[in-house]
Amino acid sequence: MPGYRRWARLLPVLPLILAPALHCDPLPAGPGTPRPLLDRETRYSAPFQAGEKLRYEVNWKPLFASPAFKAGELAFTVKRSRYRKRPAWTITMEAVSAGRLVEVARISVRNRFESIVDARNFHSYRIFREHREGKRKRDLLSVFDYGRDTAFFRDLDVSRDPPRELHNRTSDGIPGPVTDLLSAIYVARLQRLEDGSRYRAHLADRGKFKEMLVRVEETERVELRVGAFDTVRLRVEEGILSKGRTLRVWYSRDHLRVPVKFEAEVKFGRVYGELIGLEAGAVGRGLIRSR
Repeated sequence: MPGYRRWARLLPVLPLILAPALHCDPLPAGPGTPRPLLDRETRYSAPFQAGEKLRYEVNWKPLFASPAFKAGELAFTVKRSRYRKRPAWTITMEAVSAGRLVEVARISVRNRFESIVDARNFHSYRIFREHREGKRKRDLLSVFDYGRDTAFFRDLDVSRDPPRELHNRTSDGIPGPVTDLLSAIYVARLQRLEDGSRYRAHLADRGKFKEMLVRVEETERVELRVGAFDTVRLRVEEGILSKGRTLRVWYSRDHLRVPVKFEAEVKFGRVYGELIGLEAGAVGRGLIRSR
């Protein structure tokens, strides 16, 4: 059905659904002025450890069907690395279609993202994205050179032999430290968020820099199948979804600050997901058993 096929196209951007808290250049203080979540000079201490693994089940409730059904899973890992002789984090994510989506739409989705960020200030250096959706196969690369104030973007159609270059350009001018679709998920975990706070953000996506506005709504107790969590709820007000649609993410208020739940209104219904597995690396493995 057409609706199922359209949903399959949403899987590559699921990291964006999980990424409401981003960072930007410092802004002048003032009543109601959005603040930066990260700044240029501050060194941050990450609450996560090398070897951490997160898994989420993603469900979709389309406008034309009821009840909701499983559409896929997301899996995240993080490890220590180096980038141009600087300490870094390498974060990977895999989005895989599953359940009824594959049965009905007959579309197999397996996308992989790899992001490299600075270990001290968390600015994004590089993100590589492999999109595999049926016969559609694309490789997208973005590289940010802060010393030269340039950004490089490339888009390859690898379904062809040889691969066909669809896009290749270098642009001057980076709007301060940027984050990418994947690393943004981890940025929100670097500090505790206060109710009512607002943040302005820059996001690099497909050769463009986007601006987002995020609000911390309130604390909330969330009951999941794997357990209960005290959380803080964030809402994206601008920058991702079309006007009038909402996107919310719940982060745990413990020392790990894990995104445990997300929910978004999209054109073809409602997408929501929840944490189903966590291994916290050196902090302690198996805190949550995967189903």
